[in-house]
Order: sequence, then C-alpha cells, then structure tokens
Amino acid sequence: MRNGVYAADPDGAPDSEFEPGALRHLVPGNSGRLLDARRTPITITAVHPTRGAFELEIGAFEDAGARWELPLDQVERFQFARGAQLAGAGNVAELARAVERFDRELTMDCDPAARREALMRIADEQAALRERLSDEAAGAVDLARCIDQRSGVERLFGLLEEVMADYGVAELERRFSTTFVSNPASGEVVKGHAIVLAELGLCPFRGKVVRDPRLFDEPWTKARRAQHLVARLGFTQALWSLLGETSAVLYRGAATDGSLTEPSPSSFVSATLSREVAMAHFEGGPTTRVAVLWRQHVPVARLLMTFLETRAMNDRFREAEAVLIGDPANRAF
Repeated sequence: MRNGVYAADPDGAPDSEFEPGALRHLVPGNSGRLLDARRTPITITAVHPTRGAFELEIGAFEDAGARWELPLDQVERFQFARGAQLAGAGNVAELARAVERFDRELTMDCDPAARREALMRIADEQAALRERLSDEAAGAVDLARCIDQRSGVERLFGLLEEVMADYGVAELERRFSTTFVSNPASGEVVKGHAIVLAELGLCPFRGKVVRDPRLFDEPWTKARRAQHLVARLGFTQALWSLLGETSAVLYRGAATDGSLTEPSPSSFVSATLSREVAMAHFEGGPTTRVAVLWRQHVPVARLLMTFLETRAMNDRFREAEAVLIGDPANRAF
C-alpha cells in the first residue's frame, strides 16, 4: 500500500509485539523493525565489534534488500520481536566496550583560507562545466514538470556519469549517491566526505571518530574525495545556472513520537523540491506526537546534488531530493 509517495503496510503488527532494541538483540538472524513511521522490517545479518558496527538487511518497501552498516549504539532506533535470540553476557560486554571505544567526538573547524581556495576551484569547474552542459541542458529540463513527476532527466544522468568518469571519480559518485539515498549513516562513505568537506573549509565537521581504519585508503583518498566534491558542486551549480535559477525552493518535513529536539549539526542536508514528499514525512504515523514542515529558498551555491541529474535518486525512491552542503547557522536547512 502507498500513501502517494511511500509504500507502507497497513496490517503491520502492533508495537506491543516487540521490545526496545538493545545490544543483546544484535544476533545474526534476529528480526526487528526500524522505529520510523511505517515500522520498516529488518533482519540482523552481521555484527562487527572491531569497528563498532552491525549490519542489517531491509525487508520491505522501496529499499528492500538494501544492506546498512550502523554504529552499535543505533540499535536503540529499532525494536525486536519478543522471544528473539539474545546474545550472551560475554558478547554483550564486548559490544559495550566497542561502543565506549568509538564514543568519542571528532570536531573540525573550517579554515577561511582553505574555503577561499575551494570556492575558487568550484567556480573554475562551474565555468568549464557550464560550457560542456549548455547544449545538453538547453531544452532538456522542464523543472516544474520534473518536480511534479519527481523524475530526473536521463540525458543528464548520462552526462554526469561521463563527467565523473573523466575526473576519475565515477565509483566515488556511485557509492556516495547510492549510500546517501538509502541511508547516509550506513558505513562511513558519507562521513569520509564530510571530513574532507571540513578540510576544504566548506562546512565544519561535528561527529564521532572514524571507525574504519581504511576509510581514506586508495581509491578513497582525501584528494580524490575532494576532487569529487569540487567537481560535483561545479556540475550542479552549472546546471542550475543554465536553468536560470539562483535559488531552489526546498522543503523538509519531520515527525516524531517524542518531543521535538534541537537539530544536530550536519555536513550534508537532505531536502526535497516536492511539497508532496515533505508532507508525507510531516504526516508521520499513528504514534506521532509532533510534526513540523519547513520551506525555504536556498542558494544554488549550497546544492551538491539533485534528483535532476542523479540516477540513484530515481531508482528506488522518487523523492525529488536535493542534497545541500550544511550551514551551521541554518537550523532548518
């Protein structure tokens, strides 16, 4: 069943048949549900104490079959079937030690000089890519129609893939975009980009220490990640410039079963160009207590990627999504 945007299960079991997730539930094979509005079903597939993470598989809806790797402490975002197998005391203690080991803050502020250099690089890329995009973009994009249908442009998908291949970052583009669309917190691909974004001076980083010691090994080096970010910003800004847009009208919707909390700082912000999508988030579920809806004109300079040119944003989900570079001064976007 669909609410117009997202699939859902109207006959899902009540919460009373489940119990709150805890480390003892992290046993491969255990079934549970994400504590989202539609109670997305999941199965634990692996547990990795050495890097403080567990892996799960999504069992239904648009992202069925996707695998997520999440920090151990995020088990509290799930509920598990009563009678599920429980880990032994020794395993639980090992997992608790892993949580403590990685529960350390990593903060990185921005260097104004690095920011100026990065902005010059992005401007150079935008100018070069605007010339390359001009023929492709002319007449290829009916923005209002794309937003209404929540569908991007195949010609732009192909052109972006060609450009990313020319820069030697095609695999980075694929991994970053598919991970972000499914779950930005899965693994540390997005975190690696967020750290490099701070080194470029474009957005401070506020998060946890790196769990994967190979995060910046070839081919995922900081230099290559920086190239991807700069080229991607240049491409998106060139495209929107050719569309005659200096800002994008974006929406965000949120619903919670508890009280509304202060938003956490984020290096990348997900929003939508579709009010319908934001309203689907705003509507929440049967246990929702608080819901909010935001709308704002956001400068094109903050657009990293949008559904118009990003194939991954048109495969499983149709959310008319846009990913922004974070702005610590903006509490909603």
